[in-house]
Amino acid sequence: MMKMMILAPRRSEMAHAEFRRYVTEVHGPLVKSVPEVARAIRHYHYNFPIQGASDRAFGHPLADHLDIVTQGWFDSREAQLANMAEPRYLEIVRPDEHRFAGPGAVMHYTHEARVWDNDASVPGIKIFHFRRRRTGLSRGEFQAAWRTRFFDAFSANRALPGIARKYIQNHTLSEAEHPDGGNTKFFDVIDELWLRKPDDLARLRDDFGSTAEVQRLEAELLDPAFTRALVTETIINIP
Repeated sequence: MMKMMILAPRRSEMAHAEFRRYVTEVHGPLVKSVPEVARAIRHYHYNFPIQGASDRAFGHPLADHLDIVTQGWFDSREAQLANMAEPRYLEIVRPDEHRFAGPGAVMHYTHEARVWDNDASVPGIKIFHFRRRRTGLSRGEFQAAWRTRFFDAFSANRALPGIARKYIQNHTLSEAEHPDGGNTKFFDVIDELWLRKPDDLARLRDDFGSTAEVQRLEAELLDPAFTRALVTETIINIP
């Protein structure tokens, strides 16, 4: 299964509250109203930033230019591309996207790697970490190291089982498969951590041993200029 992830700002003339209302009350129902579009989407989530929330776990700068992370699950990248080529998608859905999304939206094609699943029956809070590899590493080399070394270090955090519902690494497809994959506007891995409440981020930071190892790996593997975080609330449009 392939997961499409769209990182997007709102139109400049819209307040965030109006943007969120439009996405959930107008655009989401519109997507579901077009059968040939909706039937190809296995799941469809909207993730909206929580105002005032910060990355209290690792202190990364916020991706404060974003107003939404949209996630859509498809059987394959080919299925998603065919979905976007549907005549009624182009006629009905695509024009509506321009009524709320601002310029600068970036689409990632990803697959989920090393899923740690405790209890994600209720969406709760998500923190996204957007990761870009350091110069000198290929995307494949970075993803292989992140899948094993970072996963093991982060999962060793003693607070994690008590506060995290799910941890997913979303790995962007290879440069050959992903449009403009070498462009630095794309991330190589988007980490996705499901929590019960925003305050739990500070509890992750308090395990100094695992935090120090995570920071060491970040310094070794990441380009710090491109690492960003976003704390969000999830709205499920298509379960």
